Amino acid sequence: MIISNMSETKCFLSRQGCCVIMALSIMLLASSSTISLAMEQESEQHFKMISVVEYTGKGQFRNQAETLFKVRKDPLSNNEVQYFFTANDQNPNLANKSSSTAFSFILDRNTHYLSGVGEEMAFLAKVNNESAKSLKIKITKDKVGKTWKQSFNLSSLSDSLPGRLEFTLTAMELKTEMFGEMIAVRALSEPFFVKSGKDSVRSTINAIYLFDPKIEDIYLSISVFEAATDAYGSKEILRHEVATYRTDATGASVDLSGLGPEFEKFVRKVGLSRKGVKVVEESPLPQWAQSEGLAAAQVANICAAMACEGAPNPVVTVCIPAARTVGAQSLGQIPSIGTFATAETVAGSLGKSVVGIGATKIAMAPAVLGMGLGTATTVAAGAAAGGLAIAENNSTKHRSPIVP
Repeated sequence: MIISNMSETKCFLSRQGCCVIMALSIMLLASSSTISLAMEQESEQHFKMISVVEYTGKGQFRNQAETLFKVRKDPLSNNEVQYFFTANDQNPNLANKSSSTAFSFILDRNTHYLSGVGEEMAFLAKVNNESAKSLKIKITKDKVGKTWKQSFNLSSLSDSLPGRLEFTLTAMELKTEMFGEMIAVRALSEPFFVKSGKDSVRSTINAIYLFDPKIEDIYLSISVFEAATDAYGSKEILRHEVATYRTDATGASVDLSGLGPEFEKFVRKVGLSRKGVKVVEESPLPQWAQSEGLAAAQVANICAAMACEGAPNPVVTVCIPAARTVGAQSLGQIPSIGTFATAETVAGSLGKSVVGIGATKIAMAPAVLGMGLGTATTVAAGAAAGGLAIAENNSTKHRSPIVP
């Protein structure tokens, strides 16, 4: 009788053990599926970019583009990552409402070099790869509260571009209600000169990036490029402002509430305009702005982004699309959004679209910037849809005389 009871007990325990093993297996499978899904979701990010190109001189030019884009990151062998971009330009003035484009490149996380690009991106890849050679400091949390320098040797790019860019960088720690701790890094450039013929065009670039504490994800970036010259008979100023912020799949911004007045003060030194250029006599961009000015804006945006991170990953997800877009805008390939009554500055668009950002609190328009002093905002129309795409026809000749 005792033997029978012991046998039954063993069978019961055996059945219980099988049940436990099956339950653990199911839990592990479910956990594995959850982890795989989380990794898949993390490899895909969504952003909105607001980019404005303005010019004042003998005439005025203004083009504003707003683009939603998705970035997917696929790991490759040898610590390489392939980035895939899909972008849609949001334009209520177009009959089909938006235009789409796609591109990709490969980033080597060991060397920081870009590869796998087409002819239209060869110049941007070269800028990235030459700039990567100068990187000194990988930004980490221990840089919070400190100020340091970063310079880039660009002498191998072109005689028309500055041989060197120098930045003063500052990092600060912030907290948001939704995401907790974040790190903001700001880069302010020393003035640099771009050669146009026998003349030199004085230029600057300022930028700020808002990262997670590990500097692995970007939630907001803002940059302001400006070039000014009086070599052609009148005071001429070319200006490019671009802001990119994280969104969900529908294009709604993430919630950055809680950044507070310290962040607002930190951003003001970047120099966003409060008002757009008033277009009295619409004109295309002059040759120097379309060639040397455009190339300098592209180079400066990439260098400023890399300085803020100390590496080109993840900032390539933002600065490369920005550099592509300013090229298309400067050539009039993107119809400008808005009308006299509805066009927004970058600061204004951020204030309306991003939870936790105030339009008037992050913008400033000091006289030394030259722009942002107009009394009204209007728009110079573009020619054709294009967004993040560079023109296929004669793009190399008109975009920049130094593109390989």
